[in-house]
Amino acid sequence: MTLTAGTVTLTLTAQSAAPCVEASDAMTLTISEQATANAGVDATICEGSTYTMIATATNAASITWSSNGTGTFADATIEDAVYTPSAADILNGTVTLTMTVTSASPCINAVDQMVLSINPQATVSAGADATICETGTYTLIGATESNATSLLWTSTGTGTFDDATILNAEYTPSVADITAGTVTLTLTAQSAAPCVEASDATPSQNDIDDGTVTLTMTVTSASPCINATDQMVLSINPQATVSAGADATICETGTYTLTAATATNATSLL
Repeated sequence: MTLTAGTVTLTLTAQSAAPCVEASDAMTLTISEQATANAGVDATICEGSTYTMIATATNAASITWSSNGTGTFADATIEDAVYTPSAADILNGTVTLTMTVTSASPCINAVDQMVLSINPQATVSAGADATICETGTYTLIGATESNATSLLWTSTGTGTFDDATILNAEYTPSVADITAGTVTLTLTAQSAAPCVEASDATPSQNDIDDGTVTLTMTVTSASPCINATDQMVLSINPQATVSAGADATICETGTYTLTAATATNATSLL
């Protein structure tokens, strides 16, 4: 006999020896459907995000979500519950979420799990404002990052980095950078997916001519985290130049006025 959900009447009939009549009795068998649970596939989110479960349950008398972490569900009794990771969950990096579907008695409960990975959001700082001379180079000693999988410095000018893939790179402004007076140096840090990248911004000749440049650092986080950005202002002071003029001869009783002397970008003379 193939049984399906619902009820079925079972009858037992007993034959008696003649001339006695047969005896029979019936009972009703109720067949409950077995519950099923599918917690969904493993997923990854960025810290600071919540996760909406993509789960299914059938023949459920009730649904209960639980976590081996310390985060919370907005409503732990529905299929598409929303989970908010705790600080401890984020620190651990993963949390196991369990869906328990209660079946009608006497069927057993159905249980399924999924692993939620939580990637840290990248952070970045371009460092404090700084000042360099037009003849100098600039080492980005104040730049900091966290949770980056790779780094890359880029410039809006034509200067060069000694190594554009390290945090504390050294930038040498080009002649064009110096002429332009300003240049924007951008540090982009890639994070593990799904967080987004973050970037932060050092001088070209334009930077030097302008006297200041705003450096922006953007760090890319793993999706779906948002980028982290910070800025610093680099002031570029022009190099002073001086010429005392050509050699001259005077009489011992005379004075000499230094009419041929020149100076540029000087804050004082002595």
